[in-house]
Amino acid sequence: MTSKPAARVIAELKANQDAANAVDLGSQALDTGYGTAVDIVADSPDPTATIGAVTQPISREHGKQLACQHYRDCTETGPHFDHCRHNLKVEGSDEYPLLEAGMVALSGADTQPVVYISNEEFVDAVSVRAKTAELRKLLDQVDEMADRVFADHGG
Repeated sequence: MTSKPAARVIAELKANQDAANAVDLGSQALDTGYGTAVDIVADSPDPTATIGAVTQPISREHGKQLACQHYRDCTETGPHFDHCRHNLKVEGSDEYPLLEAGMVALSGADTQPVVYISNEEFVDAVSVRAKTAELRKLLDQVDEMADRVFADHGG
């Protein structure tokens, strides 16, 4: 007979398996993994602790299937056609970032990926490197200006 804690964990496993299969993220390997986890949890004296150890390999396999297979920097997961990363930013003092960068590769007729810095888009690494070199130079100039301004102010 399965204990109440084991039954709860098994029900959660089954719900997760059904959810993965419903959105075409399941696989034979994951189904086998879920079945093995259910068998182990059912016989465990501590189902909650056991499920943590048992599901780590399943989570790793599931994560591999969810990761974008086209762009290493794409943060989209699961089946998707458009690829993007929008989380490279330096926060400003208001609600908008001071500087934001990312990548976008859309599906459709024009599949050319772009890397953007704020509102400027670049279609090759050479042009990105030219602009980031310019930004580095600007930031060095800002540092030098800050030194002069605060020195002149007595600080």
